[in-house]
Amino acid sequence: MPLIVIFIGVLLVASGINNKIPELTGLLKEDFKPSGSQPGFQVWILAIVIVGAIGYVRAFKPVANAFLVLIVVGMLLSNGGFFAKFNDAIEGKV
Repeated sequence: MPLIVIFIGVLLVASGINNKIPELTGLLKEDFKPSGSQPGFQVWILAIVIVGAIGYVRAFKPVANAFLVLIVVGMLLSNGGFFAKFNDAIEGKV
């Protein structure tokens, strides 16, 4: 957890030094806003939080781990997911 907070702090300081805060906030708003039939990122966050909460029960931990793997695979293979964005970045469409 401390590494995430440090990373966010460095990101904010670097954005502030380069005067890119408005662009950063615009990108973050775009990530959390639903587009067309695609839900926003908050649906994925909610799914991870619910499965993580179920994982605190010792008897359900293997099931929760399996669901977390399923969520990660779903995020990677979703329409417009990781691989589509990665190809766009390689081709310079971003």
